[in-house]
Amino acid sequence: MPSTRALPVAAVVLAGALAGCGGEDPKSDELGGAWTATLAVTADWSQVAPHATGTADISSTGSTSVRLAVAGLAPGTEYTAHVHDGECDEDPPGGGHWLSDPDGEDAAGNIIELSFTTSDTGVGSATVSSGLVLDDRAESVVVHAPDALMQSEGLDANRVLCGDLEED
Repeated sequence: MPSTRALPVAAVVLAGALAGCGGEDPKSDELGGAWTATLAVTADWSQVAPHATGTADISSTGSTSVRLAVAGLAPGTEYTAHVHDGECDEDPPGGGHWLSDPDGEDAAGNIIELSFTTSDTGVGSATVSSGLVLDDRAESVVVHAPDALMQSEGLDANRVLCGDLEED
């Protein structure tokens, strides 16, 4: 006859083993999707780039593809854009960069970043593919001005455009 002490231990071990069986990672239901964002000029840049606009189309199933198109920005200027984890009405607009690993570094390999240079008329576009898959923490797309442009305009904020992600 088994020891009465061994029965509670066996029950705990069996319950733990069964809890891990047959289920998928609960986070996997929150991964991927398709979104569109209409980007509008932020309050800080409304006097400098009042006609700036843009769109972002995102598909994220197994990997992520982002297509970005902008207009009304400074001509011949290199900008960056990122997927962010906050909405555009936050301060700062868009919150922080969306991180694939929220506990990891805010750096290449853990963020989705696009770079582009605008034409002589202030139009730009970029497409990027990434092995990262967005989850429900992705909230917006933000276009950042380079430091030199920000400083020459006398601004202390580099977020020119922001658009909240809307599920397709």
